[in-house]
Amino acid sequence: MASRSKGKTINLALVGCGGMAGAHLNGYEELLDKGEKRFRIVAAVDEVEERAQAFAARIEARCGHPVHTYGSVNDLLDGEKDLDGADVCSPHGLHHVLGCQLLEGGVNVLIEKPIGITVKASKKIIAVAKKAGRVAATAEQCRRSIGQRTIHWAFNDGLLGDARMWYALSASWQDPVNHPNWHWRTDRRLGGCGMVMDSGAHWVDTMRYWFGEVDSVYARVEQIEKRPHDKGGKPVNDAREDFWTSIFNFKSGLIGTWSWTVSAPGKPFSQLSLYGAKGNIVDSDIFHPAAFQARGECHLLDGTSYNMPKLQQLFTDSLSQRKKGQLFPYGITGGVTLELWDFIDALSKGRPVEIDAEEGLRSKAVSEAIYESGKCGQVVKVADVLKGKVNAYQKDVDRMWKL
Repeated sequence: MASRSKGKTINLALVGCGGMAGAHLNGYEELLDKGEKRFRIVAAVDEVEERAQAFAARIEARCGHPVHTYGSVNDLLDGEKDLDGADVCSPHGLHHVLGCQLLEGGVNVLIEKPIGITVKASKKIIAVAKKAGRVAATAEQCRRSIGQRTIHWAFNDGLLGDARMWYALSASWQDPVNHPNWHWRTDRRLGGCGMVMDSGAHWVDTMRYWFGEVDSVYARVEQIEKRPHDKGGKPVNDAREDFWTSIFNFKSGLIGTWSWTVSAPGKPFSQLSLYGAKGNIVDSDIFHPAAFQARGECHLLDGTSYNMPKLQQLFTDSLSQRKKGQLFPYGITGGVTLELWDFIDALSKGRPVEIDAEEGLRSKAVSEAIYESGKCGQVVKVADVLKGKVNAYQKDVDRMWKL
């Protein structure tokens, strides 16, 4: 416990005070409750003044020190001269804009997933961070959770044997007659597009964490139903896909199938099945399995079965006290709080973060490979997406952002 408290105190700003930032704020409060004192949130930034003020008031009430509010990153950089890090929870399309502003201003950044709206946007963040000599971290929480650490152990430490195949399938119905209010996620220039890269960014990071790198992808990506949203009294179509099916060829030889739709009338279906040479794990969450709930099961060839709480216990029993402290400092097992602690601890001690922007870029390239394959109708190499050789789907978004 004491060793984790060593290091400099980090001054942080929250940049973007919307929905996900609220989950981050809960995580910071959990860290304080656990005794982590190496950070101070000194500023809240949002173009909507009331949101920034609400965050500042909550932090001030909890911590007892003043928290300044700003309407822009430029104002933040002008007003705060001792800022070490910024936690960026903005719309996807602004990740590279705000992230690069902060890095150029000498501030380390933790940026919500996906790290950039396109591969080019992600690369720009990485290039600016390197030039500035600053840390750019990806805020990816799922792999840090005790559930996903457990499944990684089950596949990589021998319980399930070599991974062979997996299936992640979900089909349900959302009635397009309903016209919700417009949200930035419905605009491809702001959101990048739908669940393939939104909640899908979690699953792509998870599959790479559990099973290694993806070599190639084949996919069909469609919008079966038009889904208008109300924007100021006018209907605006949702640009996001409502169906995809995809096949992943991993460099290890593993094959994965990922399919999702909300345009399937009738009884819904959702199943995740992960197969190794000695058994399998099943769950019903195809975006962040085991990250938030311990509801999956493990079944072995010899007839042994474990529910997820029992499997987690086997995993934690296998860990040394030192390793437990590294993975779950203060006994914390929730991914959001752990991603925040990793950023704080890394800046405090001058060590690398677990999931940097380059790691986020590699996951981003897999998500974009799905879209690129859907557009061209061919198998797409992830390496070609990373290199920019295949970018037809992303090209107009890059052009809009002048990338």
